[in-house]
Amino acid sequence: MKYLSLLIFLLCLNVFHAKAQCEADTTVYLTDFIFTPSEFTISVGQTVTFINAQGIHNVDGTAEDNPAPFFLEETEGNINGVCMGTITFDIPGVYTFSSSVGLQTELGMSGTIVVDAVTLADQMTGFFGGGELESYSAFQSAYAFTSYFSSVYLDGLTPNPGWVGDLDLNGIEEYTVFVPSDEAVDELMELMNLSQFDMLNFYDMVPALSYHIVPGIYMASELENGMELTSTQGQSISIFNEDNGTLVNDASIIYSDITASNGVIHVIDKVLAPAGYPSATTWDVIVQSPDHTIFEQVLLAEGLNQALRGQPILNDNEPAEGPFTVFAPTDLAFTAFAEANGFDNVNALLNSQFIDDIIDAHLVEAVYESNDFFNGLSVQSYNNSGSVEISLDFDGTYANTASIVQPDILAYNGVVHSLGEVMPFNFPVSEGTCGAWTVNMICNNGGPIGWDGSSLHVFANDNEVASETMMTLGTESFSIPVDAGSRIDVVYNDNGWGQYHDYNIVDQYGNIVFNSSDWGFSGDDPVSVYGLNPCEENPSCGFIEITFTDEFCDGWYGGNMDVYSESGLEANIFFNPDFDGDGFADYQSFCARSVMVTVDEGELDFLINAPLSEPTQCGYAIKNLEGELVIEESSTNEIPPSTLDYVICQSTTTNIGESMAVNSTLSLYPNPVRKIAQLQGLHEGEVWEAHILSIDGQLVHQQLGIGNSALDVSHLPTGVYAVQVKRTNQADEVLRFVKK
Repeated sequence: MKYLSLLIFLLCLNVFHAKAQCEADTTVYLTDFIFTPSEFTISVGQTVTFINAQGIHNVDGTAEDNPAPFFLEETEGNINGVCMGTITFDIPGVYTFSSSVGLQTELGMSGTIVVDAVTLADQMTGFFGGGELESYSAFQSAYAFTSYFSSVYLDGLTPNPGWVGDLDLNGIEEYTVFVPSDEAVDELMELMNLSQFDMLNFYDMVPALSYHIVPGIYMASELENGMELTSTQGQSISIFNEDNGTLVNDASIIYSDITASNGVIHVIDKVLAPAGYPSATTWDVIVQSPDHTIFEQVLLAEGLNQALRGQPILNDNEPAEGPFTVFAPTDLAFTAFAEANGFDNVNALLNSQFIDDIIDAHLVEAVYESNDFFNGLSVQSYNNSGSVEISLDFDGTYANTASIVQPDILAYNGVVHSLGEVMPFNFPVSEGTCGAWTVNMICNNGGPIGWDGSSLHVFANDNEVASETMMTLGTESFSIPVDAGSRIDVVYNDNGWGQYHDYNIVDQYGNIVFNSSDWGFSGDDPVSVYGLNPCEENPSCGFIEITFTDEFCDGWYGGNMDVYSESGLEANIFFNPDFDGDGFADYQSFCARSVMVTVDEGELDFLINAPLSEPTQCGYAIKNLEGELVIEESSTNEIPPSTLDYVICQSTTTNIGESMAVNSTLSLYPNPVRKIAQLQGLHEGEVWEAHILSIDGQLVHQQLGIGNSALDVSHLPTGVYAVQVKRTNQADEVLRFVKK
């Protein structure tokens, strides 16, 4: 046993230094069956001397749970005290010891030493508040470091389940830690579009934090200009001394020399980024590039900036698009593309109706780095706008024949490839059998700049042919080809400040087909219009107004109304369409919403497909051409019924002179009229004079005009009127209209 004890003692000398003389920070006396003191606390590096004053004892500190073992050979004490030895405690923790001679341990001869130390982890917990270190304002980084690199939790005792690897800021290994300030972390979270929780759990967090930790202790005075320190992540950190302080890479040290038993902390004003690591989101990569300012402008105008900042993998608590592969044409590429395709300048291209489709073709909602490319790879572009075909040859890599000039600009939510060209684009046919109509979108000053997410969607026979929004004040226009016999619906998708929006539709002759400002009241959202007929030889009666109500404000979810006349389907009024192209119906709540529908003479059927959500709380009301309420199905507690065989418009007679011709080569639109009517069918430059007569044949207005000019009837009271049009060498013609 004696030889075994000696062996243990010799092993302990590898960890602790036992002094020959009895000089120490604390002295423990041994008497029969007791250590005095038996429980006490010391700091790391302090010494303890054991003096035997009575009996035969040893000091056995070889318990398995001790941070390190120690042992002093048994001696026989006397009244003068026998020095057994001195131990230096360099490792923090809780140590138990006893006299293991005979049954002395069982008889209660034992003690406890707590070796306390202010470690790097302890210092960082002081950043959390309530202590003197709170003023360093580095709570978020300190919490991250202690979450991953501390063997015990914040109380210093409980094992930390999140501890990774061997790097322990509570251990004996010495480190220098560069801790980013809270302001630096806030800037990074904004750049990466992450919350605190998502940031803490980021998949690259451990190596990113490791890059901020250097083995060894480097006080601020020891950080010399040009020094290269190898981080625990493996890459080097560069030190630069400047007149205004010390830089760690490009970060300034703002607080230095926060010492601990196992190292030192310096607080810096930026987050350090290892080489080759992504720097931001795909959106921020583009914003930071001086060569992609036009691409940035287009993405912003199309409202894609938030999509390209999304973090779908990390932000699982909120929906986010992506990740993205972005093929980003340079500014020079856009300039060349505009010139090659006949645009006056780049701005003309950016203001064209084609730019959204061009941009969508350059985005892929998946990640493809250059090492994922192979000849013939085909990937789907954004919004199902087509595909991107990858080709490779000895000269380089191409996306739809556009050369990739700088691949693999990595981002935290995808990758950006810079293009030297804009991908080829097949511009659609600009005219149909009836030419093209122009839609003018208007944003009035007083609200947000642009339509704030709202949009117009144009359908031809229920097929969407155009969808546009605007991001500026004033007016923006786009054209649509129109065919004879087609049915045009223009649907306003309300997703913003609609009271500041208007739009009008102009036909191929310059006549106003529909003007949203003529309907509803000031401050209302623009109304949708259904059933416009290009090249119509026999114009419809005019517009009726249908108002849909919903007491639960679910917006007639899942319901629709079909309007049929004797000539066929006039309107398919649908709700919750898939405007964003994600394959799911968009939820749009409303309590009441009106639409305008063109109708023909004769019987009409209003067929209801009941809403899916609270159908008994839904209803509708219909006003005729004169604005009179003629159908009321807005009562609640029953599912709104269909209305069949209802005559809104039929041929009427008035007191206007019978000698006046009513069959005319001319037409007037819209009918009924609110403010301005458009004469149609006149030759360009043809001079005319209009006489407007009331229902009793009295002349109430005269006007001269040239060509298809507008007829101002805003001052006339509500009623039925006739307009007699006089032209040189032409028979007079009479048109009837309703002033609303």
